[in-house]
Amino acid sequence: MLTKTIKTKSSQETYDFGKHLGEALGFPLVIFLRGEMGAGKTVFAKGFVKGMGIDDEVTSPTYTIVNEYGDPPRVFHFDLYRLQDGGELYEMGFEDYLNQEGTLILEWPDLLLDDSFEHKLEITLKSDFRSPDDREIILATSDAKIEQLLSDC
Repeated sequence: MLTKTIKTKSSQETYDFGKHLGEALGFPLVIFLRGEMGAGKTVFAKGFVKGMGIDDEVTSPTYTIVNEYGDPPRVFHFDLYRLQDGGELYEMGFEDYLNQEGTLILEWPDLLLDDSFEHKLEITLKSDFRSPDDREIILATSDAKIEQLLSDC
């Protein structure tokens, strides 16, 4: 498993790194996006979506559970915080999203029991409370294709 840590010093740098990653990972994958509230998950997602060449306004899907970006949709951004269990996610048609050959960004993914996705990248954002704009972005994957691209980032 490859693990890589990136440090950013502002929201703009977090956005820019997300954008850079979106440009580099221009193929369908599943991203497990972790971090406490306020850690910068949505800022990162905004940059990632932009990096994939999509100009849609990116917002947190806290209340909608999922937001779709692109025309036709190529990125599906989920916030699973309000769900009780993985069954709820599948009841709302999660498998349909998996079958659309898009990139899935999953915030609060820990309720998923099946995490054997073909191309999966785990991203954890940590904020440093001594300096509120500093972020540590930890990338981890066992996917050979993603590992190769991350080694070039």
